[in-house]
Amino acid sequence: MSTTPLAVAIPTIEQLSQNAARLLQQSLAQAVQASSPANLTALDLDLARGNIRALGFVQGVGLHGAYRYLRDFIARQAVPSLSAGAFLDGWLATYLMTRKPAAAASGTVAGTGVNGTNLPAGTLLQTDSGAQFRVTAAVVVVGGAVSPSITALVDGAAGNLAAGTLLRLVSPVAGIDTSFVAGAGLAGGADVESDTLALARLQQRLAFPPMGGCPADYARWALELAGITRAWGVRNPAGPTTAGVIIMADVDGASALPSLAQRDAVYDYIRDPLRGPPDELFVIIPTLVPIDFEIALDPDSPTARTAVAAALADLFFREAVPGGSIPHSHVSAEISAVVGEYNHTIVSPVIESGAFFTVPSFAHLLTLGALTFG
Repeated sequence: MSTTPLAVAIPTIEQLSQNAARLLQQSLAQAVQASSPANLTALDLDLARGNIRALGFVQGVGLHGAYRYLRDFIARQAVPSLSAGAFLDGWLATYLMTRKPAAAASGTVAGTGVNGTNLPAGTLLQTDSGAQFRVTAAVVVVGGAVSPSITALVDGAAGNLAAGTLLRLVSPVAGIDTSFVAGAGLAGGADVESDTLALARLQQRLAFPPMGGCPADYARWALELAGITRAWGVRNPAGPTTAGVIIMADVDGASALPSLAQRDAVYDYIRDPLRGPPDELFVIIPTLVPIDFEIALDPDSPTARTAVAAALADLFFREAVPGGSIPHSHVSAEISAVVGEYNHTIVSPVIESGAFFTVPSFAHLLTLGALTFG
């Protein structure tokens, strides 16, 4: 989303101060003319003129701030692609859209215990970081193992857990060992949709109005689900009677694949008779093609490295599309645009003029890989 102020010139503080002082001076002159010399002495006039300068400056600063607020914020809200906050919510509502609410992470964990022991629904587990999860349905230990489904107590992306994360029972359960492991991790947790992601959905809706089942419609439907951050409709992925959508569930701007549960949720949502036409639907999780970089910066500093990493992550987030390519030159341009960068060398991969980073098929997606600095 662009944050560049609208190109409208506003008076400077100095100009506004001078104008306010001029008006105050005129008022003072009128007061002198209407008063007898005995009522306004020379000292009174000097004091009044000093006050005029102070009041003129204060009014100039206030008016300048008000003008800037009107230009840089209020005026922007009249343009859907520049709106923010409650104004963006209003534009979403205009097109029968709403900001996506937060969603709780869920998944299964593996534990051990005594055969036949019941693990009740509602049992709490906790990670070392303090995040708590609730068992959604009672399960029984079979063969010494138990695999309950759990859901985060608090909605949000913080509930997502990496594969292999250790959890422990908050309160002991007789016959159940304390430790559990999230073998495949937990997914599906999402924060309330940010302005950036909501704007992207709104712009997609404006650029591609509903067309009764075109690829853009499938992308829009997929994006309506919590946690799905990017989606691309695919025409005839497996033949003339098929439709497809490729989905991603990025976390904090970093490329991340959706879980199988999220894929199934997208499928069920689109197949609702109120939305999807009777095509054979394929919801596709892409194969990521990471591009690793080794970069030498001049000057080199932790701040510059962080800025370069953020710029490249944003580049791949914006320009990578399934089956698409990214020009080598765009990578160099992003690094050169970082504030404080004077020169740089991309040690690897080899950057060639006019060349592209490419993928082998429509189901592959470019993503930023490991980033090292030397």
